[in-house]
Amino acid sequence: MSDKRERALYNFWSSFGLPVYDETSVPDTAEMPYITCEISTAAFDKPIPLSLSLWYYSSSWTAITAKAREIIETIGTHKSVRYDGGGMNITIPSQDYDRMSDSANDMIRRIVINIMVEFVN
Repeated sequence: MSDKRERALYNFWSSFGLPVYDETSVPDTAEMPYITCEISTAAFDKPIPLSLSLWYYSSSWTAITAKAREIIETIGTHKSVRYDGGGMNITIPSQDYDRMSDSANDMIRRIVINIMVEFVN
């Protein structure tokens, strides 16, 4: 990731202690748990809707739900993150998240959190 905004997003999601991948380029060797995220940095001064997914391999929703709540609580209603040359404001329009199961493997757990990111100078 060469763009400072992309690195800032990646670094913020990495602060939750899990590997982070662009949702379109998860390596075949990746082991759960991990985070996938959309990377879009095209707009300035305008919120961009993005999503973040948590992926766990477990028979229970307990650990993945706890991590989702940790992320939501950290962001709260608004989280400002500064980086060299600018900053970003992250909000979560709804404190809810979506649970998804995998029809091919009932041990795969996924939680999707919808966020808004606004890049500012």
